[in-house]
Amino acid sequence: MQSLYFLIPTLVIILLMLPIILAVRFSYNLFENKGTICIYLFKIKLQYFFFEICDNQIKIHDQKQTSEKQIDFDSPELAFYEEFVAQIKDKTRLKFLELYYNIGLDDAFLTSMVCGLINVCALILFTGMKNKKPTASLGVYDIVSYNKKVVEFAIDLSVSISLFDVVYSFINSVILSRKKSRRKEDMESIMS
Repeated sequence: MQSLYFLIPTLVIILLMLPIILAVRFSYNLFENKGTICIYLFKIKLQYFFFEICDNQIKIHDQKQTSEKQIDFDSPELAFYEEFVAQIKDKTRLKFLELYYNIGLDDAFLTSMVCGLINVCALILFTGMKNKKPTASLGVYDIVSYNKKVVEFAIDLSVSISLFDVVYSFINSVILSRKKSRRKEDMESIMS
């Protein structure tokens, strides 16, 4: 009977170590200045919203409501997100990353030169990523529209991470972002 009590911590440890598969699909139209983001967890859609960038604001449209977010580059919330991304970046395992783009600039020569430049830059970036994450599947897919004016980008990304790594990174980033904000306040008090 006592051995059954060991089953509960074992189950919790197994759940913490199992990988979470997260997929993100992002698309953006430069001329319309609109885009979409869709987030999937184990191929189940969690969040889907539209966004629009105006000056220093991001307008987020859900299927039901619209909310506007002001971007403040000195906010402690942004510092927390930067620290969280830095903590979680090395712990994630990239499964695949695909870049899709459709470019047309009404000039065939200019369009082909820009598409070639984008392909070269993307392949250089993907080569560096492949050196760090050798099991990742990377791809660039382009559509060149010589007759019309269009600039659209889409990214399909899938990563896996364990729940333990997410919790650890979250706690660590909270602690480090508070330390940075205290240091910043101390420096401001010394300077004044």
